[in-house]
Amino acid sequence: MSADKKEFFIIRIPDTGSLLEAVHVIASTGLTITRCHYNRSLDPDTAFFSVSGDEKACTDGTQALLDMGYLQTTIAYPKNIRFTIIVPEIPGTLHHILKILNQFQAEISLISFDNRGRYPDSLHVMLRVRNAVMIEELINEIRNTYSVEIDGYDCGDSCEDGSLYYVKYATRVRDILQNPEDPEDPHILNLLNQFSHLAQQLTEYGKEYQDALDHILQNGLHLKSTTGKNFCADVQKIFVTDTLTLYCFQLPGGGNIFVINTPDERIMVDTGYGIYHEDVLRMFEYYGLGGIDDFTRIILTHGDTDHCGAAGFFNAPVYTHEGTWKIIETNNRAWGASSQELVLEQVYTVMINLFAHMTPPSVCELFPPAGTEKYGDFPVLDSFSAGGFTFKILEGHGGHQHGLIYVLCQEAGLLFTSDTILNLKYLSPERSDYNNFAVYLVTTVNVDPDLVKSERKALTKLAITLDNRLREKNRRLLLCCGHGPVSVFNEKEMVPASRTELYRHVTGSS
Repeated sequence: MSADKKEFFIIRIPDTGSLLEAVHVIASTGLTITRCHYNRSLDPDTAFFSVSGDEKACTDGTQALLDMGYLQTTIAYPKNIRFTIIVPEIPGTLHHILKILNQFQAEISLISFDNRGRYPDSLHVMLRVRNAVMIEELINEIRNTYSVEIDGYDCGDSCEDGSLYYVKYATRVRDILQNPEDPEDPHILNLLNQFSHLAQQLTEYGKEYQDALDHILQNGLHLKSTTGKNFCADVQKIFVTDTLTLYCFQLPGGGNIFVINTPDERIMVDTGYGIYHEDVLRMFEYYGLGGIDDFTRIILTHGDTDHCGAAGFFNAPVYTHEGTWKIIETNNRAWGASSQELVLEQVYTVMINLFAHMTPPSVCELFPPAGTEKYGDFPVLDSFSAGGFTFKILEGHGGHQHGLIYVLCQEAGLLFTSDTILNLKYLSPERSDYNNFAVYLVTTVNVDPDLVKSERKALTKLAITLDNRLREKNRRLLLCCGHGPVSVFNEKEMVPASRTELYRHVTGSS
């Protein structure tokens, strides 16, 4: 027996009875409805259904909904035809005209008549144009009895009809993705369905449905608006030793990029969002770090797209944990965690990966599984050399994300803490505001909020121990946080380890 297939339908609701009919059609084909959402106050035209069933049931259900005109296969704006009917002062005239409109199942957007107004013999009508041939037949039917003057067509993108909410929303998504051409793009329809599902889930956490959809758009708009001439980064360049220079690049949104520069190696730890790739290359060139062919290895600390989303652009071997690779493959940031089936996690991953132009590598070198060696409470997976120093790869516990790793060089005093230890206090207001998008949309950025607390405690304990050892040599441990500046401990808080400079593209450069 074959496994059930999952399908979704975006249903057009021309009247209240059609919702019942659509559900009846779905049920009669043997499909099971697993989700439905309809909010008449937001958009009386559109309902969302997720269903499951065998291949035949899905095919039959799709065709039946198409045959009845309920299934939306496009999210293009319908046009509105405006026309005026010259009506005589005969009782029953309005009733007769409405019967004709009902006969053709016309979607009335506006109807207006006032015999004491400026045009006492004129009935003004505006209809949605879903089927141009049907509208022509309807007009001809009315003309058999009354005089009709066509006032014109309104293109929907300038229409303020509130019932076009989802159409307008999808158009804004297209604008962000710079894909305005195809109104029947099934990818956009799928996104609209998933965004609706995310917003529906967030209402269970006390969020407003429409507010949740707006937050999704704001996330994408922020990323798009901080590229090109608006791109900037806070940069730290730290001469760790004579043979090792550390760069930290805080991008406009998302996680940091680190570059370890030595005479024999140029290593990138995390890559930032893919949408910033062209800007990052210009920035790397400015700091003398080369381009896509000039890195000897890339290390991904975990599978969130703000840390791994540009790895596929570079011609360098990429190293990561098997769990991170699974997260990339499944497009689900909660893979491997108890929350991996949560819709919030799944849809958030799809959304942010899309807006951020997630570009993963085609292949990855996976760190070996944990053996018996440990450093503090963390298993040692692997090691490599650069600049005469040994770097160890430590396996995290899975609090922020399954497969997360840390990079430690005790000799050089470097600990890359990924998203377990952050220095959010020194984020710019703009970066801090952007981080709140993720918190809003997934309610918590950690896939296991309880586990991340104990993991952070263990990592902090390890960092303090290492820092104390280095202090004996008049040196300090540099905490390379996933977000915020490279920092050092200062009593009970972390402070930036060095001056931060603002990078912007040179005006007029290509």
